[in-house]
Amino acid sequence: MDRKSFFRANSNEKQKKFFKVSIIILILIFLGIIIFSIINFFLNIDKTSEIKILVAPSDAIVKINGEIYPTNTTIKVVPGTYDVKIDKTGFISYHNSITANANETAYLYEYLNEENENGTFYKDNEKEAGIAQRISDFRADKFHEDYTGTDPIWGVTPYSSYQEGIKISAEKSGSKVKLNVYLYTCLDDEVQKLKQKALNYLEENNINLKNYDISYSNC
Repeated sequence: MDRKSFFRANSNEKQKKFFKVSIIILILIFLGIIIFSIINFFLNIDKTSEIKILVAPSDAIVKINGEIYPTNTTIKVVPGTYDVKIDKTGFISYHNSITANANETAYLYEYLNEENENGTFYKDNEKEAGIAQRISDFRADKFHEDYTGTDPIWGVTPYSSYQEGIKISAEKSGSKVKLNVYLYTCLDDEVQKLKQKALNYLEENNINLKNYDISYSNC
């Protein structure tokens, strides 16, 4: 065999080996995808609910049952009730629960208020203020979508103001309507002042407080 033929034969062998190796790699990748899909299917077969998350500030720490999630995402979960904590240094922490029903979407749309009621975080950050406003608008729309009625309370709630430090929502409770007033403070001497702000808002909107059960809570 001459030199040219030798190198040509050697080159053909290398090409065949490369082709075989490429085919094997592609098969392994394909099998890996199939195996991953099967495992993922069985791991998520009972996750028939989802939770949509939108939180401000966008760099807050969102924990659901102790596991950290992004502030803007959607997760698949097993139906049930989950413990929620949202924290960021300099802001009032959020701690509540969320219930995800089978084949339904639950919404974790929350924004944190600054510990300093005169803080300017949202004023100074247009993007973050936009997220907070989006959250507030969504919750208002969702509330009116879920609850209808002629009671004037539906026209003025839900109300949320991170500047005033209050959040007011209404819910049907049998034949009456219950008002839930959340006060964005951890300081005892601030509670009464914020309660009065909430009452002032309701009275200014011609809400007869005698017609409702009012529940207050704070951090």
